[in-house]
Amino acid sequence: MERIGAVWRDRVRATERSRDISDAVFTFAAGSAFVAVGLVNTGGRSPGLTADSRWLYLLPLTAICLVMVAKRRHPLAALAAGAVIFGVDVVMGGSIGTLLGFFDLIYAAALRGPATWVRRLEVGVGVLVPVAAATTFVVSGDPQVSLLVGLAVFAVLGTPLWWGRSVRHQTELAELAAERARDLERLAELRSEEVVREERTQMARDLHDALAGQLSTIAIQSESILATPTASPERHEQGLRAIRSASVLALREMRAMIGLLRTGAEPSTSPARLAELDELVASFAGQGLRVELVVPPELPSLPAAVDQAAYRIVQESLTNELKHGGGGGVSAAVTMRHGCLGIEVTGRPRVGAPPVASEQGGIGLLTMRERAEALGGTFEAGCREDGDGSRWRVRATIPLEEIS
Repeated sequence: MERIGAVWRDRVRATERSRDISDAVFTFAAGSAFVAVGLVNTGGRSPGLTADSRWLYLLPLTAICLVMVAKRRHPLAALAAGAVIFGVDVVMGGSIGTLLGFFDLIYAAALRGPATWVRRLEVGVGVLVPVAAATTFVVSGDPQVSLLVGLAVFAVLGTPLWWGRSVRHQTELAELAAERARDLERLAELRSEEVVREERTQMARDLHDALAGQLSTIAIQSESILATPTASPERHEQGLRAIRSASVLALREMRAMIGLLRTGAEPSTSPARLAELDELVASFAGQGLRVELVVPPELPSLPAAVDQAAYRIVQESLTNELKHGGGGGVSAAVTMRHGCLGIEVTGRPRVGAPPVASEQGGIGLLTMRERAEALGGTFEAGCREDGDGSRWRVRATIPLEEIS
């Protein structure tokens, strides 16, 4: 049985074309069997049939089976040809095989024909059924016969039409559901890509902010030691201590990030906050950068995202001053005004130095701007003139009401 089922599925009904051909063959076989046992002249119009003359019903049966092969590509044309053949068969007296073929053509037209023509067929059948019943009543005067004729016309024309229309509706609903599922899948892919892009951007910001400053310290201090080989041992020791401190801090931050990326868990160390600005300023002071820090005596409890973003902006600004500044000290101020957290870092640019925020062509400026604007704030950086000359200023404002 399994082998027969496999042959039926993989050969007889494998393609749409093979299914149409097999439908026609099976209809012809069934109709021929009905003719062989004498199930012909169903309409009673040819009472004098003999054993030889009944085989004439194979002619319309063969014709309608040939038309059935074209029902998928040309459903309306096949239905029109089938209607003519069925009419001829009815005039001959009628046979069950030809009726089955006509059923199949009506069903195919309702299933695959243009929607406008299917509606016209429905209207036509809806008009033909009462017309046939009324005509029969006018001719016979018998209401029972009229009712039976109306039911017979509906059974022949309306049943396959209604069946095909119902299957078509279910198919359309299934296609709509499949299309909706594909749309949802595409939306999920787009959301996933957006999340990945955001994660990559966040990783780039964190890597830059956490490591660029420490690596810059290492580069600056090592360059200073190499450039002054005759300096005092105390000066070399001070530089080496700054290098070691920066490298240890960079290694700790890198380990925390690697652990986060490998496990997907929460960071094992707490993110940097404004409360640690004194330690940050002290680390830059050890590298020769004088920083005047102004912070409110008591900062209110800030959202974690705001607190960390403000710290990173100050850190990156001081790193840029260390690399590109012209000396003379730096002022860093954190203020709270009108529900907004303000950060301003001001220093003097080195004479002849290009106004960039980092050696990577402005990545520092970009990350600071992204952090501020991601929280609904503003960011600006550039040179301005005052009474003492040109100054480089970084200013960021982050609203707290939209975050809380």
